[in-house]
Amino acid sequence: MANISSASGKITLKGDWTQEAIDAFEPVLDVWGFYGEYGIQDCGGFDEEHLTSDFYGCGRWSFSGTLESFEDWTRQWFKDNPKKPNGEPICATTEEQYENFLKIMCENKLVIEMDFEDVEEGCGGHIHEIGQFTFEDGSCITYETMECEDIVPSWDEYERSSLEAAVDFFENFLSDADRKKLRKWVKNHVMPTDIFEECDDYEEIITYFGDYGEDPFYRFCRKFYPDTKEWGEFTGEYENVYGCLVEESVDDEDCDNDEEDYDDVELEDDDEDDEDSEDEDVNAWDTEPQYPLDEIDSLEISGSAFVLTGDFQNCDGDRNQVKEMIEAKGGRCTGAVSGKTNYLVLGDFGSAGAKKIDQVMEQRAKGKDIKIIAEYDLFRFL
Repeated sequence: MANISSASGKITLKGDWTQEAIDAFEPVLDVWGFYGEYGIQDCGGFDEEHLTSDFYGCGRWSFSGTLESFEDWTRQWFKDNPKKPNGEPICATTEEQYENFLKIMCENKLVIEMDFEDVEEGCGGHIHEIGQFTFEDGSCITYETMECEDIVPSWDEYERSSLEAAVDFFENFLSDADRKKLRKWVKNHVMPTDIFEECDDYEEIITYFGDYGEDPFYRFCRKFYPDTKEWGEFTGEYENVYGCLVEESVDDEDCDNDEEDYDDVELEDDDEDDEDSEDEDVNAWDTEPQYPLDEIDSLEISGSAFVLTGDFQNCDGDRNQVKEMIEAKGGRCTGAVSGKTNYLVLGDFGSAGAKKIDQVMEQRAKGKDIKIIAEYDLFRFL
């Protein structure tokens, strides 16, 4: 199953966009939602005086790669002509309308600029990209990346359970761990990710960090001197992957540089009387907040869009199973909150994503009717 990335930013229509061209673009923009699976899930309107609009989107692996696939996916969309559960077409846009839009783009040399941030779930990837849709060769629309830069992720962007799973992972290698110090170390030296929640295979975790050039294991070894049999199993797997033990995986110069970092962290860790300093190191969601749950007497699943967040009690905590149950009833699940979202569902075991809740509140401020409900309420009607 592909990772889902969540993108948000602005769409700007560049060039001589007449109202005719804008009107031709609107139904195409509707197609590019691809029924909430991937694509542009929500975007405000355009007119000749307002050629820039905010948008939310969802990518398959990455949003940039998804944009590159828009032409092929759109053609396939018209070919498949997907239907709603009641048999009606999901989208009323026709292939003739699409061809007309492409003709207008080509004749007027119009450009659609995408300026967005994209966060890929599970890998810590967070980028800022500017790209353009153009239509120059007379056959298809193309997307090209113009600028792209990495954005350093933060543990605050992940749910609390992701950090706790990372701390659990490293704590398992220590016979007498100070969890508070370990937790601070993880925040300072481990790339933010939810892989520790999703995977317990040592080889996959080692390879994952190697792929992103962020190996925290030798730092952990030199800082905490792990001594459990689990560490022996881990370092054996590390040797299978890299051909050396963890403590042999870095040269002396790098180790000396790391020791300076450790000294700095040690000073922070030992300053336990400074409450203000400790508070600054705590995520905003360290204390479970009271979320604004809506009370509901009924729930329309068919045709509604759901976003799931937090730890779920039902289906053994497997959100994919919950998603399948919703889809079996005619609903759909997306990875990001948008103006088309109907329900944000919070898992009964907590750890809901504060960012998603903030996005719902932002949409509500724009007049969108999005309900925040508990897992319990969802399963009352499934």
